[in-house]
Amino acid sequence: MSYYHIILALILLLPNDVEATLRIAKQGCNDTCGNVSIPYPFGIGPKCYHNPWFDVECTNSNKFKLKALQGSYVHPQGRQINWVGERTLTMESECQGYCGDFDNNSTGLRPIHSTDLRNSPFLYSGNRNILLVAGCGGGVVLKNSREEALTGCAQICRNESEQFKVKHCYGVGCCQTTLPYSLDYFWLDFMVNPSKICRPTAAIVVDKSWISNKVIGPRLSQLDYCPVPVILEWNIVDLPVHSLSYSNSSCVYKKSSSGGGEGGYVCQCKADYYEGNPYLPYGCQVVRECERCVQDCLSYEDGTFGCLEDVNQEFEEVGILKEKAGLILGLGIGISIILLLSLFGAYWIHKVMKKRKETGLKAIYFKRNGGMVLKQLLSSEENANEKARIFTSSELEKATDQYNRNRILGHGGQGTVYKGMLCDGKIVAIKKFKLLDEGQLNDFINEVKLLSQINHRNIVQLLGCCLETEIPLLVYEYVPNGTLSEHIVSPNNDFPCTWEMRSQIALDIANALAYLHSSSLLPIFHRDIKANNILLDSKYRAKLSDFGISKSIAIDQTHVTTRVVGTFGYLDPEYFQSRQFTDKSDVYSFGVVLVELLTGQMADRSTKDDRGLVPWFMSHVQTNTLYDILDARVAREGEKEKVGAIAELAIRCLILDGRKRPSMKDVEATLQTIRSSQEGALNHLSAIIIMNSDARTSKTDDNAFRRLRRNGTY
Repeated sequence: MSYYHIILALILLLPNDVEATLRIAKQGCNDTCGNVSIPYPFGIGPKCYHNPWFDVECTNSNKFKLKALQGSYVHPQGRQINWVGERTLTMESECQGYCGDFDNNSTGLRPIHSTDLRNSPFLYSGNRNILLVAGCGGGVVLKNSREEALTGCAQICRNESEQFKVKHCYGVGCCQTTLPYSLDYFWLDFMVNPSKICRPTAAIVVDKSWISNKVIGPRLSQLDYCPVPVILEWNIVDLPVHSLSYSNSSCVYKKSSSGGGEGGYVCQCKADYYEGNPYLPYGCQVVRECERCVQDCLSYEDGTFGCLEDVNQEFEEVGILKEKAGLILGLGIGISIILLLSLFGAYWIHKVMKKRKETGLKAIYFKRNGGMVLKQLLSSEENANEKARIFTSSELEKATDQYNRNRILGHGGQGTVYKGMLCDGKIVAIKKFKLLDEGQLNDFINEVKLLSQINHRNIVQLLGCCLETEIPLLVYEYVPNGTLSEHIVSPNNDFPCTWEMRSQIALDIANALAYLHSSSLLPIFHRDIKANNILLDSKYRAKLSDFGISKSIAIDQTHVTTRVVGTFGYLDPEYFQSRQFTDKSDVYSFGVVLVELLTGQMADRSTKDDRGLVPWFMSHVQTNTLYDILDARVAREGEKEKVGAIAELAIRCLILDGRKRPSMKDVEATLQTIRSSQEGALNHLSAIIIMNSDARTSKTDDNAFRRLRRNGTY
């Protein structure tokens, strides 16, 4: 008997600990408080919870209390506990306010009650909560234990009785801001103008989904909304996950978001045929159809289950039939006919079993790779790319000659790209991802989601994806002439990158970005504009590619706050400092590409003084030596006025203050005008560039433009 069978037999001999029915609470403990589910590690009553932090007191049919949070700024009453997928609590938070005689205190700061969840398994969720401030008294700053300001906002109001919709709170009467990360400690300071007039101000940390249809006034704390819902994350660090009682659970220890807490275990039932509470000993139980299985249980594409030993037994029976067939052949022609029929039946059974086993694996891969989400997305009415579809693994294996090494077009940080030919003769590029973790899988789904909504001549077209393989695949249109960086670093004498081609490439990418920012269904920030992500087609027209880290935003949203990602040398310095990515951050990266087209140098160039491409370019503009660094073909073929105009546009795109950079629509219009302008019209174009970017351009940048024109370049 194998070690596996011994372990399974021991599990079956533990009737006191393992119940036939699924449970989410400990045996003998209530798993509900009225209409609210109470899953372990939480519990009602002695010995029902993991530790005192998870001790629950049932108060009524819709709410419960956490005894350990009595007296905290977080109201001890809770509304919901999640343990599948995300580990969150929906609790209640009191509104905090201030109104008083400030005398002549010039600082204008008034502390408010702090919140301390340190040494507890709870954190304020940075993704799910916002800071909301209402009133006429100024604003509020949220600080950590070291009195460092983490976030905050300020507001003004015309009338203390005026009311506002919370989802439009952007400074008049009320304001809101995101939390920088998950917090276990913070406190709030009021910022007020010193005055003897009472100006009421109230502040709350609240679940951001709560604000959708709420209307508030300056005296927030006097309304019926308080206490309000707030989302806490919970962690559990001392689960005995390596014990036999957790053999059906998969528990991984993950660090918490930066800013507090020590992380904890994220658990889930091991496979589709287990269900239950993975945080509970023996909490994951096999589904009813798999209870009789001694070996593995298989999940089939049609939603049914079967035992692996049944498949093996059928294979053994096929083997027996083959042995008997050899004996029957010697008995004569009549018996041989029966034998042939038996062999045909055995072969058919073999094929059916093999196909069924492969179908089970494909179903597992399809689900793991986000198949249900992407299948619904590609079939929805919002899919702008009507040709995008889901390919089968056999189609792409045939297209790439079983992923032959000779078909490799290139390698990247996310995987390998192969050249392939579909059954209809169409040439395609097939991107095979590396083994994905959770974050990379999100990038994969994000790229499919964004590209399926885009149909533009200067953006690489997504033809579809394949999800039934262990490593997911994306299928794009084939763009034959490689990347822009290849043509800059290693020019081809047979097909040189002329000045005309460079200006057209700049206009093509500007068209694509203007479309993403302003004309697509939802505004999209690319977030990784660089020469390696610009492909050239058979006519050397540019196409923008690689949307793995791109973000779509709401129409009324101006930026996304996220960890800094992208390629060094192209990153917007303002985004690097604030972690707030805007459409002007893409403009900065586009400005770096313009400098590469003008100088023939890459953003990762190395110099004797270790300066990057942008400072090196700016220093030559300041010293009137721009023509010394231009690419030889640009200097020889380009008209001075047009070269100078594009150089000036590049400087505008690279202004450190993002608000003063032009929009991509303005950049597109300017490049179109430069390419179609006569010499006499370009002086007027200079004024248009300046007006469209910002009349408040810094003195340093303005001097650079004057030097360009005074030097005769433009």
